[in-house]
Amino acid sequence: MYIKSTFYKMKKIIVIRHSKSSWKDLSLRDFQRPLNKRGKFDGPIMSRYLSSKIKKIDFLHSSSSIRTFETSKFFISKIEFKNIKYDDNLYHVSAQSIINFIKNYSNKYNSAMIIAHNPGLTNFINLITNINLDNLPTTGIAIIDFDCEYWDNISIENSNLVDLKFPKQLK
Repeated sequence: MYIKSTFYKMKKIIVIRHSKSSWKDLSLRDFQRPLNKRGKFDGPIMSRYLSSKIKKIDFLHSSSSIRTFETSKFFISKIEFKNIKYDDNLYHVSAQSIINFIKNYSNKYNSAMIIAHNPGLTNFINLITNINLDNLPTTGIAIIDFDCEYWDNISIENSNLVDLKFPKQLK
């Protein structure tokens, strides 16, 4: 008797909002704002938390703004990434655009991290999961598993929010 194997790998998205940014220098454009003191404090806390749960991620897709780039460095120092891409198109991106990006990820990746901005990230979480989040705070982390083999098949029907953690919960 022949039994067809239905084994496949799930897809996992780790969503991170950039750490708290500085408004100290008002001459800087929004894209150029660096992290402030609290952002530099929360980043290591949250990257330690995530690295206690996940050791390797296939793909890091980050906005190329200064604050997201600086935030990414906390996670890169603690987690192994196979591929890293900084993308101007993730700067203040909409939830639907985030979904479109993810649906076009290479299927050789089974896990991906997105570091970007609100309101797009909060709206994405609300659109793709069964929760209604008011706000993903700075350096907030959401981990979502998708019960599907291909990125193109991600949907609210096959999503499972497995973790949602904010810096104030770890202080």
